[in-house]
This record gives sequence, structure tokens and C-alpha cells, in this order.
Amino acid sequence: KINSSHVLSELVYCLSNLLVLFNDRIINNVRQLELPSSGDTLKLWLTVVEYCEVLFELSAQKVWGNTGKWLLIVAVQVFKCISRLILIYSHKESIIQTPPIPTLERNKLMKNMTNCNSVRDIAQAQMDSLSFTLKGSGRVIRRIDTSPPISLRDWKPLQIQHTCDNEQTIEQALAGRQLIAETIYIMKPMAHLGSVACFGNNSWKPWMVSLIMDFTSLQLYRSCKRTKVNSLTPKQKLQLSKRTVILVMYLLRSPFYDSYSKDKIDAFLISLSKNVPLAKLICQPLLQYLPFWQMN
Repeated sequence: KINSSHVLSELVYCLSNLLVLFNDRIINNVRQLELPSSGDTLKLWLTVVEYCEVLFELSAQKVWGNTGKWLLIVAVQVFKCISRLILIYSHKESIIQTPPIPTLERNKLMKNMTNCNSVRDIAQAQMDSLSFTLKGSGRVIRRIDTSPPISLRDWKPLQIQHTCDNEQTIEQALAGRQLIAETIYIMKPMAHLGSVACFGNNSWKPWMVSLIMDFTSLQLYRSCKRTKVNSLTPKQKLQLSKRTVILVMYLLRSPFYDSYSKDKIDAFLISLSKNVPLAKLICQPLLQYLPFWQMN
């Protein structure tokens, strides 16, 4: 049963994430931390949908019942699936992050900005010692006293050095095996919904389909890394680590949760709350929330 407290808690969570996203976009636009790309608008909408989808689901179930809930779930997953496929096939994204626009790491950002400014200042000082810039045309001219011997000159104009290039400029489009792996991962929710429609929510088949697709996608990525074919970018490695950790969540999904995990997790939390001081403050609410989370 969905009550107003569940909807209210998700509303607070949704609004807080949207506020952080809005603030991050302002910082990004002012400081120009990232180069604009063709898929930015689509990633922004995907991020908003991911932050709000649980709230939409609970609201639809409260207003229109179970049928409305499943219709909304299908609509949201179709939108997410199509959008992600467009990002990797049309906009050449290397991997889809979760969320597509991650939150800024402010401490790391300030440190990088300081380092970037210092490197830029050093490069500019070196450039100024070798050349000067015409005020009218802005053309960079080499100083006579720093020019190399005539035999060693290349007679090419000086190039302005660029430092602190954005990380995205060194990323490449997914190669064949990586593209297949990412496509499998993107299609997983649709395959899961299709198997639920065919076999029911309590069947083992939807659970197995999702697990197999997740595992296959990860293995394809790892095979690329092992054979050193199109080595993975840092962003890909980070996302694959997150996806590997998320496999643990299959312990909390039906029917595995109902058949094996529920009793063991409940017993562990009850024992923890009885034997560890103050653990009851965390374990008791978690015991009450787990069934609700597992159902939604």
C-alpha cells in the first residue's frame, strides 16, 4: 500500500537532486568545465527522468492503481532505452553513466582549477618569453633574440599552447565489442519488462534474464580489457565498477529475495539491533523499508 509519507519522502529526494543538478549546470556554464556536445540536452532530460521516475511511479499507483503504475513504467523505460541508444549510436557516447550527468565533485573541482590555472600561467610565461602579440591583429610574433639559427627554423607561425583539455576530448566512440556490451545493458530493462509480461513478476525467468544480460555485458567489457583491444577509458572503468557492485542488488529482487534473502537479512538486522548499541535506530527503519523498496 502506498501512503502519502512514501510519496512525500520521494518528493523531497527528487527535489534535492534536481536542485543539485541545477546548481551544477550553473557552475558548469559559468566556468565552462565541459565542452558542449550534441547529446547534452538528451542527457539532461535523462537525468531528470532518472531522479523523478520513482516519484512518478508512486504517484501513478496512488492515483490510477496498479495498471497506471505499469503503464508509466513501460513509458519511462521506452524513453530511457531509446534515448540511451541515440546517445551511443548517434552521439558516440562511450558509456552511459548513471545518472547521465553526474554530480560535480566540488573539492576535486577546486583543486583541479588551481592546478589548471598554475599550469596555464607557466605556459603563458614561457610563451611571453619567446614571443609577443600584436595589439591590432592579435597575431603572435616570435622575438628576434629568442629565434633559433636560420638552419634550424621551420618558418611556421607560433602556436598557442592549450592546457587542461577536457577529459571528454580523449574519449573515443565504442568499438564493436564495447558497443554490443553497452547495447545489451541498455536493452536489459525492456527485456525484463517483456519477460515479466510473459511469465509474471514472481517467476524466476525475468530475474535470470536481467542477471544474464548484466553479466554478459560486463564480461564483454572485461574481454576488451584483457585483450587490450580498444582499452577502456577512465570513465568506462568507473561505471563498470559501479555496475559490478550493483549486482549485489539481485539479492534483494524477487523471487530470490522472497525465497532466500528475506529471512537471512531480517535475522541479521534484528540481531544487529539487539547486540550493537544504537544500531536499532538504523536497523528498525531499514526492516520496515526493505519490503516497500523491494516491491517498488
